Amino acid sequence: QDYFTDENRVLKKDPQQDYHLEYAMENSTHTILAFSRELHTCDTNDKSITESTVRVIWAYHHKDMGEAGQNYHGSNRGTKSLRLLNPEKEEVLSASLPYFDLTNKDVPVPDKDTTYWCQMFKIPVQHEKHHVTKIEPLIQKGHENLVHHILLYQCSSNLNDSVLDYGHECYHPNMPDSFLTCETVIFAWAIGGEGFTYPPHVGLSIGTAADPQFVLMEVHYDNPSYTEGLIDNSGLRLIYTPVIRKYDAGVIEAGLWVSLFHNIPPGMPEFVSEGHCTLECLEEALGAERPAGIHVFAVLLHAHLAGRAIRMRHFHNGKEQELLAYDDEFDFNFQEFQYLKEERTILP
Repeated sequence: QDYFTDENRVLKKDPQQDYHLEYAMENSTHTILAFSRELHTCDTNDKSITESTVRVIWAYHHKDMGEAGQNYHGSNRGTKSLRLLNPEKEEVLSASLPYFDLTNKDVPVPDKDTTYWCQMFKIPVQHEKHHVTKIEPLIQKGHENLVHHILLYQCSSNLNDSVLDYGHECYHPNMPDSFLTCETVIFAWAIGGEGFTYPPHVGLSIGTAADPQFVLMEVHYDNPSYTEGLIDNSGLRLIYTPVIRKYDAGVIEAGLWVSLFHNIPPGMPEFVSEGHCTLECLEEALGAERPAGIHVFAVLLHAHLAGRAIRMRHFHNGKEQELLAYDDEFDFNFQEFQYLKEERTILP
């Protein structure tokens, strides 16, 4: 039956029954319920299901509900953020595909709120073009809430192996000069996200002279409790194939630059921050892509704790197009790529 709860956590039977049981099964270890409902029920006691994040709350008791009402669930409860209308794509990849790992080695995480740690890596030598088909996070067990996001940058090809000897705190006055050559983001992962699988016709190119030879991995550590003595070995796994796909993948960043000048006035009930990728910026960035432009197939919406909703808007010839992506229920702990139902073209 369809119930809802109020601010006092009291269950009440919904006069408008919108949830319909499709299947049920129970054995000595599991209870499985499959149900359906309309995305928009026009019921004030229901939340509409959109492409935004949905927070699913679950609870159970080992005894069935009796005439006296529900039994208190105790500790048998939990919550999980999901994107019901845009789940992560799972492509079946051959278990024999080669891969390489880019992982930090015993990084001492300082006892401070935020740390950005940078480490240079060399891509294993490939004697011909290959395509990376999937990238997976390798988060050290127990550090799921410590590692907030990971960025991978392409660096200058004129470096030598001496830059691989040590890591350093990013954006620091004593940061190695070689780090400054790493400006182009080629991959991004954020907390709560799973592995990213490229579409069957797209891959991240490695192995040619124009492809990354040296990369910089930037890891953002979030340590609000100022825990001491943390040592981290997290990173990324890149799975690749010699079977070349039709298109090479890239990353374009848009939004607000991370800056101490990005402030929210105190006492504001809500505040909108806007970042613009101007026509002049796009013409410069996409000049080599004339006249076809680029084809967007996925979007990662990223913010920190103050973020509540994010929208990626698209304008062409002065007219606003359909939103590229949005999340009106943004969850800091669940930042995952949204795959677009249809690829969108961005023209220079």
